[in-house]
Amino acid sequence: MEVIRSKTMGFCMGVKQVVDLAHECLRIAKDKGVPAYSIGWFIHNQRVVKQLADLGLRHIERPEEGVPGVALIRAHGITDVLRQEFIDAGYELIDGTCRNVASSQSIIRNTGKNTLVVVAGIAGHSEVVALSGVTTTENILVPTVVVQSVEAVQNLPDDPKTVILMTQTTLPALDYRAILQAMKDKYGTALRIGNHLCAGALRRNKALLELCETVEAIVVVGGKNSANTAALVRLVEEFGLPAFHVESALEITEEMRSFNCIGLTAGTSTSQHDIDDVYSELKGVSR
Repeated sequence: MEVIRSKTMGFCMGVKQVVDLAHECLRIAKDKGVPAYSIGWFIHNQRVVKQLADLGLRHIERPEEGVPGVALIRAHGITDVLRQEFIDAGYELIDGTCRNVASSQSIIRNTGKNTLVVVAGIAGHSEVVALSGVTTTENILVPTVVVQSVEAVQNLPDDPKTVILMTQTTLPALDYRAILQAMKDKYGTALRIGNHLCAGALRRNKALLELCETVEAIVVVGGKNSANTAALVRLVEEFGLPAFHVESALEITEEMRSFNCIGLTAGTSTSQHDIDDVYSELKGVSR
C-alpha cells in the first residue's frame, strides 16, 4: 500500500512555540523552587501532555487550584480577567498566546465604544472564550456576541453605527466565508473586518485538498477533542473520501490498510513523532 503524506501538517507555529515555552516554564520553576503549571490544556496531544506532566507540569484552570508558581498561558490565550487573577494571586506568567490570537485581542481592546463586536467561532472553544473576555485599559469588559452560523447573524442588532467581525483563527474556511457573506449582506459599509483566518491553517487545508485528488482515503492524526483536527476530517468527508480520525498508531485498522493508496495528514497539535508512528504502522514497518 502506498501512503502519501500531506505537504503541510502537524505542529503549527503557535503550538511549536507553546511546547518550547512549556519546557522553559519547567526550567524557570525548577530554578526558583516553585511549581510549574499550564493554564488549561495547552495542547490536544495526550503523549506530549503526559511527557510534560511527568516532568512536573501540572494542569490547572484557576489560580486557587494551586500555590503560586510559574504558569504557562496556552496558545489559544485566556481572558484578561483570568490573567489578572493569576497575577494578583502571585503567579509568574509565561505567555504562550499565539501571536495571531494576541493581535486579535489587541484589536478588540482598542475597539470604539459604539462598535458592535461580533466573534465568529465555535461557542466554548478556548480561543473564542479568550476573544470574548477582553477588557479595555480601564478594565471594562468589551461586549461581544458570538455567532456560529448564518442563522445566528440574522439575530444580531439591525442598526449599530459600526460593526467589527472578529473570527476564531482556526474556524473552518467554509463556515467563515458563509458568516462573512451574511455579515456583509446585513451591514454593508458599516462592517469592518478585524482579523482573518490563520494563514497556516489555510495552507494546511489547501494541501489536504490537493492530497484528496490523488488518494482513495485519508487518515487524519490528532486529538479527539481537537477542533482543528475535526475540521480536517470534515473537509475530507465533504470532498467525498473516507476519513479516519486516529489519535495514535494504536488505532490503525486493517480497513485502513485495505486501500491501494491512502493519504496522511494531521492536526496542529500532532507532533512529528506521532505522524511518523502512524505512517510506519500503516506501512507495517516497526520503528
